[in-house]
Amino acid sequence: MKSFYALLAAGAVLFVLGTASAQEGGGQCKFELTAGRSVLPVDKKTELCLKVGVTGFETESEVSRPELNIALVIDKSGSMSGDRIRQAKEAAAFAVNQMKESDIVSVVVYDSDVEVLVPATKLTSKKDVLAKIDSIDADGTTALYAGTEKGAEEVKKFYDKGRVNRVILLSDGMANVGPSNPGDLKKLGQRLGGEGITVTTLGLGDGYNEDLMQQLAQAADGNHAFITSANNLVEVFDEEFKTVTKVVASEAGCKLVCAEGIRPIRVLNREAEISGQEVKFSWNQIYSGHQRYALVEVEVPAGANGEKRQVATATLSYANMKTNKTDNLSDSVEITYSSSEEDVKAAENEEVMKDYVSQSAALARDEAVRLRDAGDVDAARGVLDGMAGMAGNAGLGSMAADLAEEAAAIDDDSTWNYARKAMRAKSNSMQNQQMSAPVK
Repeated sequence: MKSFYALLAAGAVLFVLGTASAQEGGGQCKFELTAGRSVLPVDKKTELCLKVGVTGFETESEVSRPELNIALVIDKSGSMSGDRIRQAKEAAAFAVNQMKESDIVSVVVYDSDVEVLVPATKLTSKKDVLAKIDSIDADGTTALYAGTEKGAEEVKKFYDKGRVNRVILLSDGMANVGPSNPGDLKKLGQRLGGEGITVTTLGLGDGYNEDLMQQLAQAADGNHAFITSANNLVEVFDEEFKTVTKVVASEAGCKLVCAEGIRPIRVLNREAEISGQEVKFSWNQIYSGHQRYALVEVEVPAGANGEKRQVATATLSYANMKTNKTDNLSDSVEITYSSSEEDVKAAENEEVMKDYVSQSAALARDEAVRLRDAGDVDAARGVLDGMAGMAGNAGLGSMAADLAEEAAAIDDDSTWNYARKAMRAKSNSMQNQQMSAPVK
């Protein structure tokens, strides 16, 4: 497999366009296997990027939204005292007021210890739940791992694939009680995600561990946001709950099977299992009118001019939260070989190309952070500058400008803490196709 840098330098991946027999409307998701070119050059192996995308069906109204099963997990350590805890309580109260009586809510608070302030319960008495939230005071250190785990335990009490099962974690500090490294939190996120529980992490201010929070959210297929000011907490909770109420499908599992002679290489933006010709990955939740996708790189052997070749077939299975049934969809893609460079270039799919560049930018941000942490500022700047040029060439002007700005500021120690958190949040947002803004 070629390295990320080799792919960027050589432009090795061609974007393959396949046929799509997508199904949509009538309460069923739209599923497509596409890529960026339907025509490949002859007489040489070619690396192709296939896009597997699922778009949630449109819901009729707020009345038809799925029921919720939400755990609010709130950091009440000493660093949250004053305006931060006041704003956090206001945001939590706002969230509760958005919920219906049939929804389930639990409230977990943590400092040195963990307390279940409101055990998982239907919202038959908002007044009691709001009073409990109002009683929260800040003190102590930060048992973030235990707080997340306890929130998940509350969600599990009423777990139902017909509900949106989610932990929403707010913290402004480092995890300094219990497991406290990104690897530990990634494993926790993978376990919870595998159990159908999504975790959203909200990092407040400049003192939290963004690596830990990003790893937890990404592994659990959740959102991650960097909140620069406590004044933005209500707005962020509002965005998160708009996302939650748009879930139309859960437990979406995808299998891509490559045709004979096609070799899968890697999946750019999701954890995946590659075994022989098969690639498997999943999404916990699909949102109304919103596309989630994975990009799969494969190697296609040489062919003769005019020859057609089947590349892959993808199947999707998910729990439809409108019908309470399991839907199964499939799609396939094929290519044609040509000795004409003009035909190859003309077959490019611009949308898939832009998606590939966007996912490459997410990987570039993560790599730049790693290099900057290792003290290699020049290399980190070079990764971002190179990615800015690639984004500009793809017509992604706003992304190119952001990357160039990050490259120019990467050696500024006075702003690096803020920039690092913003880069981590943007990376997670792109790889998971978040609906809500990653930085507020």
